[in-house]
Amino acid sequence: MENIYCVIDVGTNNVLLLIASVTDHIDVIMGDSRISALGKDMKDDLLNIEAIDRTKIILTDFIKKAHNFTENIIVVGTSCSRDAKNIFLLSDWLEDKYRLKYNIISGDEEARLNGIANINEFKEIRDIVMFDVGGGSTEFIWINNGEIIQTQSIDLGIRKLQNMFDSDYHIKQNETRRLLDTLKSSPFKNPVMVGIGGTATSLGAMKFQLKKYDPQVVHKCKITAFDLNNIFSILRRKTEKQIAELMPFEPGRADIIATGTMIVTEILDYFGVEEFFVSDRGIQFGILTQDKHDLDKMLSKG
Repeated sequence: MENIYCVIDVGTNNVLLLIASVTDHIDVIMGDSRISALGKDMKDDLLNIEAIDRTKIILTDFIKKAHNFTENIIVVGTSCSRDAKNIFLLSDWLEDKYRLKYNIISGDEEARLNGIANINEFKEIRDIVMFDVGGGSTEFIWINNGEIIQTQSIDLGIRKLQNMFDSDYHIKQNETRRLLDTLKSSPFKNPVMVGIGGTATSLGAMKFQLKKYDPQVVHKCKITAFDLNNIFSILRRKTEKQIAELMPFEPGRADIIATGTMIVTEILDYFGVEEFFVSDRGIQFGILTQDKHDLDKMLSKG
């Protein structure tokens, strides 16, 4: 059907699938998330071949699922796709095998898409700062009265910190603070914070001790600094295997969720707030919110 689209988001840690019907609103048909760890062990701006192969397997499965509903398939790459000198090993494969374009979007565009995906979700709030803690970068979006007034992407990524500093949380915390200090000055004195993406949604699921991820529970839930401290203290005492058991909805995130929790804690401290809301809507929804002309530009038959 012409109004059905599939958007596949190839991130630094996850590959996300969204199949939806697009009219005057977005009706989700299917969603999925798989851990690719594409940016794991990335050195000298070169992706690990095993990581590329993991991502190809996930993309093959997601494209097969999409073909059951539509030929309108949009594939986007974010932070580590922007950085990797050998990303052509993935993009060329995608075009040669499936005649699909690999849309690598900038950090500012990633932030903008996150913003437009969520403006109407929190329209009752005047001043919002949204953040998306990803594997390779973190995007910030400032929204006033339903309008995006400022965006910024910084090189603060969970996988990047892991690759550089492994389990040394003191150094990772200092590097997080250093990178947050590169943010533009905020035009808001008392913003409401909204966390987008896998780190925020995983924290929401962990707060409610979900065994199966449920967007109805996670979307728009509130997480306090007290919640974060509790989660972080639990994670620091657990092995990776034990952490995976705590989050059966996405066990592949077990090696990085503690670092992600630390980053979110530092973000709240930086902005001087004690809580944030979680959004289950990321750049895929932002892409589908665009007009048909912009959607068609992202589609390619090679």
